Amino acid sequence: MRRHLTEYSDTELYAMLRTEQREAAFSELYSRLSPNVFSYCMRVLGSRDRAYDVFQETFMRFYQSAERIEFLENVRAYALTICRNLCLNEKKRAQTQMVEFDDSMYNPGVSREADRSEMMKLITMAMELLPHDMREAFVLREYDGLSYNEISEMLNIKLDTAKVRVFRARQKIKEILEPYLNELSKD
Repeated sequence: MRRHLTEYSDTELYAMLRTEQREAAFSELYSRLSPNVFSYCMRVLGSRDRAYDVFQETFMRFYQSAERIEFLENVRAYALTICRNLCLNEKKRAQTQMVEFDDSMYNPGVSREADRSEMMKLITMAMELLPHDMREAFVLREYDGLSYNEISEMLNIKLDTAKVRVFRARQKIKEILEPYLNELSKD
């Protein structure tokens, strides 16, 4: 009896990228990983167009990596590492060019309901004010759901450093949002 692709682990599916079932395995991995990868791109880059370009490049490189890498234990962290590196490269590239103000950088959730959209705008604005290392750890923990161990491994930092960065990011965001939340509670 043959198993359905949804029953395979990410590691098993990644190994299948080297077989005749590569297209189906990639499709399943894509459906599992794409929400986290795109979310990460949007949080780091802000622009939907730039995020989409990096998102596509991430999956092209991910697919091609199966030719070189036979076994991956943490497939999701590997995909996010590719994404992270591409996002960093894109940010550096964009900083070297004159970039006009892009309203979508501060408004990624336009299509959502008004209250939630407003809160997301505030959180995004607060995240923009964080140092890059704190913002990156916070996004990986809160938006991508990585464990502290996965974050420390991915960013090549100590476990305690990962925990501290996420804690400080939370504290800073809370500090930044406090005046807005106080104003909202008055209404």
